[in-house]
Amino acid sequence: MGFKLRFLATFREFLVYHHKSLEFRAKIFAAIISAKNEPNDDDYTPLLDIATEIYDKDESRKNVLIQTTKEYVAKVKKKDHLTLDTLLLSIDKDLKNYRRFASKIDFSHLRRLMSGSEDEILIQQRVYEFLINEVKICEKR
Repeated sequence: MGFKLRFLATFREFLVYHHKSLEFRAKIFAAIISAKNEPNDDDYTPLLDIATEIYDKDESRKNVLIQTTKEYVAKVKKKDHLTLDTLLLSIDKDLKNYRRFASKIDFSHLRRLMSGSEDEILIQQRVYEFLINEVKICEKR
């Protein structure tokens, strides 16, 4: 990782415009990718395409989104302070505090990230359904 990305990762709260929105998107993508037993570089290839669609002309935001997603996945896999369940609870909390974030979830993007063994896809499907349910709850409020 280059110096600029490390610097942005460390100080993204202060330096990245609408960092909460970007962090939320990273959590959503990380939740799907973390459902895999051992995510690898191939799992991030669709994320690069998705990030390009979201932040077409903003290379910096695109790179920060990918890096932040990788950080969340690494934390979940390390199981230090973050598990998939706590990540989903964090997403739930974000949706309760910022209802507008529900519009940030593009389910077609999430479907493109779903791959792996039958068991992994089953877990990813459950995460996907959880997110659908959370968006429906947000819409009712």
